[in-house]
Amino acid sequence: MADRTPCINPICRRTFKRQHDNEEIVCGKCFRTLPEATRKEHRRCWREYRKWDRRIKRTVDVLKAQRMHEIRDRWGAMISGHWDGQIKPFFLAPEKPVGLDSFLEEMRL
Repeated sequence: MADRTPCINPICRRTFKRQHDNEEIVCGKCFRTLPEATRKEHRRCWREYRKWDRRIKRTVDVLKAQRMHEIRDRWGAMISGHWDGQIKPFFLAPEKPVGLDSFLEEMRL
């Protein structure tokens, strides 16, 4: 399965065609399990990133393009930070173990 990338949710078994090395993907079904505010923020960041990418392609002024690259790179950093700080921990956070400790905690002993 070297040519496939799994969803970052360890419970999910979906895989995707590998396009880049060190690639991480969350499938659509798992993405919809995220809190709505997290999804909206992630989509907003991607929308802004793509907007600045389109503007860079249209401009011919080198100085403007350089400034736009800086803005786009800031949005890219925000996407990376949101991915590492909000999305990955949601799926990779360890669940409480099922057993005596959780039972005693439920019984408040």
